[in-house]
Amino acid sequence: MQDEVTKHVKKIFSAMKNPRHTFGEKVKEIIIEICIIVFAVTLSIGLHNWSERRHEQKEAKEFLKGLKQDLGKDIKQLEDNKNVIARLYSNYKFIMSLKNDHPGGATEDSIINLRLECKIPVSHFNTGRYDGFKSSGKIGTIENDSLKQNILVFYQQTISDLGYSENFINTLQLKILDLEIDKSDKIPVKEFVTTVKMKSLFGLGVYNFKGSLDGYDETLKQAEIIIAEIDKETEE
Repeated sequence: MQDEVTKHVKKIFSAMKNPRHTFGEKVKEIIIEICIIVFAVTLSIGLHNWSERRHEQKEAKEFLKGLKQDLGKDIKQLEDNKNVIARLYSNYKFIMSLKNDHPGGATEDSIINLRLECKIPVSHFNTGRYDGFKSSGKIGTIENDSLKQNILVFYQQTISDLGYSENFINTLQLKILDLEIDKSDKIPVKEFVTTVKMKSLFGLGVYNFKGSLDGYDETLKQAEIIIAEIDKETEE
């Protein structure tokens, strides 16, 4: 392209110096050569932009296909952790229903001990692909604004909110576990779990487990929406 432009610029100077052409003919030749240069440059820029856009769209499509795989793994992990929280939620509700109107027997204490299980759910999301694509400044190449916005909200906000919820309930479980370990063996389990302090902690657990379940549902819903939009965007 540079050679072509140089050639036509030389023609302009040649036309200007041509003694056999009138002023009007020189102007005409110069205008023609300028128009050719402008057209050639415009066409070159257009082709370059078109080629670059095709390359960007190819990269974006490959990114989205990979992101779908990442989200599929995340969904499996989220469902597993949600099931853990659902079981803990049920356990704590059972313990909250207990009343210390009479000492519990060995069998009842054993049942309560089973319900006092401590499970620490931690969702490790597959964020490497997203982080790399975003840090390279390519997230803007996703032309579907709805999909782009949903991806940003999911990775920038939703994951963080769920992590905060998990941290809180895990900290609460560990506090209850510490109190359980420090409990004197002479104190029946039923008597221990029905004290005012423990009832308050279990009540806090029930409330936050319910919130966590809602958080898992919302996170799963957003992940599935993104996958559905990716399918539409990448279908051949």
